[in-house]
Amino acid sequence: CEAVCFSENKNLNLTSVRYKLTLIGSLPVHHLTTMAMLPWVVAEISRGGGQLDPSTRNQTVFLCASASWVRCVSVLGEGVVWDPLTHTLLFECRPHQVTKLIHNSQEPSSFGCLVRDAPNCACYVFQCQDSTKVPEIISTLRQAGKSSARSDDITILSTTFSKKFEVLFCGRVSVAHKKAPPALIDECIEKFSQLHGSGTTSGAVGNGATGSPTTGKRPVLFKRDPSFPCLQALDENGLSPEISHTNTTDAHAHSTVQPTSLQENRTMLFTVGRSQIFLVSPDTKKVAIEKSFREISFCSQGIRHVDHFGFICRETVEGGNCHFVCYVFQCTDESLVDEIMLTLKQAFSVAALQQNAKTQSQQCDSCPMQQLHRLCERIEGLHPSKTKLELQKHLATLDNQEQASVFENTMRARPKSDQEENELVMVSLRNLYEERQRSHQHTLSGDKQEAAPAPVEAQQQSSSRQRLEQFKSRAKRSLTESLEGIWKVTVWSLYCVCLSTLLFLIILRCHNSTGDLKRLDPSLHLSPSSSSLPGDSQPQGFRRRASTFSHPPTPSSAEYSPLSTLTHSPQDQTAATKPKLVRHYSVSTDTPHQSKDVAALSSPSASYDVGESPLRSHRHSWRQQIFLRVATPQKSTETNVFSGLHFEVPPKPPVLIICFLLEIPVDQHCKRTKRSKEELRELWRKAILQQILLQRMERENQKLQASESDLQNKRLKLDYEEITPCLKEVTLVWEKMLGTPGRAKVKFDAETIHAAVAQGVPRQHRGEIWKFLSEQYLLRQTVPSRPPANHTPYKELLKQLTSQQHAILIDLGRTFPTHPYFQAQLGAGQLSLYNILKAYSLLDPEVGYCQGLSFIAGVLLLHMGEEDAFNMLKFLMYDVGLRKQYRPDMIILQIQMYQLSRLLHDYHRDLYSHLEQQEIGPSLYATPWFLTAFASHFPLGFVARVFDMLFLQGSEVIFKVALSLLGSHKPLILQHESLESIVDFIKTTLPNLGLVQMEKTINQVCEMDVSKQLQAYEVEYHVLQDELLDTPPTLNQHQRAAQLERTNQSLRQQNLDLLEELQVSHARVCSLESRVEALAQSEGQLREQVSALEEEKKQLASTVIPLQYSPKQLKKTGTTKQNIK
Repeated sequence: CEAVCFSENKNLNLTSVRYKLTLIGSLPVHHLTTMAMLPWVVAEISRGGGQLDPSTRNQTVFLCASASWVRCVSVLGEGVVWDPLTHTLLFECRPHQVTKLIHNSQEPSSFGCLVRDAPNCACYVFQCQDSTKVPEIISTLRQAGKSSARSDDITILSTTFSKKFEVLFCGRVSVAHKKAPPALIDECIEKFSQLHGSGTTSGAVGNGATGSPTTGKRPVLFKRDPSFPCLQALDENGLSPEISHTNTTDAHAHSTVQPTSLQENRTMLFTVGRSQIFLVSPDTKKVAIEKSFREISFCSQGIRHVDHFGFICRETVEGGNCHFVCYVFQCTDESLVDEIMLTLKQAFSVAALQQNAKTQSQQCDSCPMQQLHRLCERIEGLHPSKTKLELQKHLATLDNQEQASVFENTMRARPKSDQEENELVMVSLRNLYEERQRSHQHTLSGDKQEAAPAPVEAQQQSSSRQRLEQFKSRAKRSLTESLEGIWKVTVWSLYCVCLSTLLFLIILRCHNSTGDLKRLDPSLHLSPSSSSLPGDSQPQGFRRRASTFSHPPTPSSAEYSPLSTLTHSPQDQTAATKPKLVRHYSVSTDTPHQSKDVAALSSPSASYDVGESPLRSHRHSWRQQIFLRVATPQKSTETNVFSGLHFEVPPKPPVLIICFLLEIPVDQHCKRTKRSKEELRELWRKAILQQILLQRMERENQKLQASESDLQNKRLKLDYEEITPCLKEVTLVWEKMLGTPGRAKVKFDAETIHAAVAQGVPRQHRGEIWKFLSEQYLLRQTVPSRPPANHTPYKELLKQLTSQQHAILIDLGRTFPTHPYFQAQLGAGQLSLYNILKAYSLLDPEVGYCQGLSFIAGVLLLHMGEEDAFNMLKFLMYDVGLRKQYRPDMIILQIQMYQLSRLLHDYHRDLYSHLEQQEIGPSLYATPWFLTAFASHFPLGFVARVFDMLFLQGSEVIFKVALSLLGSHKPLILQHESLESIVDFIKTTLPNLGLVQMEKTINQVCEMDVSKQLQAYEVEYHVLQDELLDTPPTLNQHQRAAQLERTNQSLRQQNLDLLEELQVSHARVCSLESRVEALAQSEGQLREQVSALEEEKKQLASTVIPLQYSPKQLKKTGTTKQNIK
């Protein structure tokens, strides 16, 4: 089997995988075929009963799978690209239409699948040369099916029923049963606490990408869905690689406790869908756990820990076994847990009603296929002999013609064993019930009890009269038909006995000739353990799987034979206590569960000395023996006929026999030599180097994919139309300022920055420029603003739970619903936005979360990373002062509405009068402008320019933009004469102004200055409020008390604001005093330097005067010397 992964479409991010297999056969089946029937269908196809074209049977095919289709095509040659004109397409369907997959652990190289393509349904059986690839193929098909099913159901999930909660993933515990005691959640939490206290976190379940296994070993199929893109590659248990990689360790231990790591972000979004539960990690932006309602068996809430809950679900481990796992979560409070439990109960009820309505329309209890399903469930896990008896009981319920047809079809095929006979009977029953189902009409709900067949227990407890009638109906069969069946079975049984005895004696003679085995003693006896059926050796609590293609007998039952229990004679007492090790080579063409028929004839003498075979230990009356010969002739009775036959075969070496049986050339076996140490060492060296190279290539591919994903996300974020195109010269100015070393401490010229912002901001550098403007804003502030009381880092805030989760989760879908980055439900954009809003709600408990903050954070997130966007949001709220308008009382917002009205009154009196005449206050249209900074209604290009000015000038920019917009559209507003038309124009028509008008508005904002007017209007608002409070009371006592309470609250808030201003003023005074002190110190130092310089000057002057007379003295001295000479 070869697996080839390739990408088909980069835009869809769709990966496909192709496997080279052998198609054994196929068979059309009824669309109501269940998983219990499928093993018998696969066994029929494997035996050669499929209805595939003989020319295409056992041919090599390519099974191609992706997230959107599964295709099976014939192979014409190596390296040939698939072409629909030259290749034979066997089938093609959506991945979720491959509904059932079946794999046999005893025949690991084969697997089957059921393809439902309405109105047709077929079963296909494939074989793979490499048996280790079969689990990978099945897992790949299941992943593709889940991805395809999500793409079909996600629109319904997002519109009909989907509720989200934020929870803390505590860990998971493997449990022994699907139902749990009430105290399970508390016990799990105690175990988690013990492991965390002891520091045992080696098996902790992580939520991040660290420690995750390499995803390149197994092909991963997923399609990035535009409506739910975080649903990526999950395994067959619905777990992400970060969580599922710990499931392989101690998978069979029922006491495995795996708490989550306290150092990682454990918060998740618990999403309840229509038929599934998703646990989305906002940290990794992926689905960590996905469970369907069918996999969940139990939900519970903690008794002592009422803020915890969990559920138990079924998971598959390596080898095909299943175990149950309990997942435990924590919420903020008990009320949230109650809401989650109520939501789960409602979701389960709705899903059950929908499923019942769907199944009732397709089948009823009296459907023939439903009867076949119940029969398959009854015989599942039984030994072939017991399965045969159950089938006989079921055949007795049929009429004579149907019984004769089943018997004739079965005997015509000449079965060699009970298992093969059971398979042939099931083929006839399946064809019979499918034919009945085509003409069946469903019964009404009131008639179900009458039409439904009685269960097996009721049939067994029926009266003896009914049992007698069954025997009578069987006895009425014609003597000719019975004798004919006996003759057919007897002849075929004698032929099988002769062939089996001959082949076994050949092997036995070869063993005796080469000395591999000692001569068997004729006085052999059976061990006591061989007196019961192989199927009875299992404990009562464990139910054996069906002996079919999917679940053949266990090795102990499949290899059961008297030879396996033979021992030596009493002459060797030590050897008599141990089983004899017999090595034999089977040449039978039967399936593995038929090896007991050959082994039973291993010694002719043993059959006489030992007595009855263990399979015939129960004696029957002569009537029962006649009945059993007619119904199912016993093969063991005819084996004694030829038990005395002996065959002389010339000896042959065992190696040649093995090569002959396995079809291996003798020369090839003889030429096989052992490799030397140097060759093995060289092979190991090559393997290690190749593994290192593969790991390096995987890391490089991951880096390239990450960089490509970052670039794609950046292009997706900046997908808006720019208003003011930035020229190349202006871009160079910005790049020069951004590239200045230590720019956070360098104060640039304010006029230069203003001119650069007015000329435009390059879109690709806008996020970095906003950070630069915030740094300059803080450098220009002489008085530092009050920092938040909570100094917890952003990463630590994300690990906590917030009480504002409902309001945040509701507003995620309302924030920029048309932008591609935020459009996807629980996509990377929505999850990053949720993280920012959640972190701020924990940072500022007074504000928490308010509508409008999501748009502010969304604009920031479009231009920078998640953590940088959070820091910029904190800067706008605390340093710029936007935090005041989001307080619960919103008094600052009322003041802003008054300031905007006063600006209209002073600058546009006619527009103000027209709005007042229609009783339109600014709160009807301007509230979202202030709360979202124009981001909720205006284009993103215009909003980005508003944010440019906001980082540069502060919150007064919102007043300037509002005043400019209303003033520039004043003639159009004055034309409307009703309240509805005016408000509709301002809310819908005004945001859709052209690019020229938007750029004109921004230019007006750059030249406007209303800071003094805003301060005056704020003082005026407080004075008017005080005058209103001082008016004589005309209210009753209750209203007066309420008014006084509101006044007291307002005064208290004003007191807090004044206290804040006092603190700011005090800080300013302190800074000025320290500055004066520093200037005084510098002045004293300068005076000391001046006095020192004056003294130095005097000394220098005194030194210069003597030096002025020294040349004259030297000249006189020289003249005197000359005169003396």
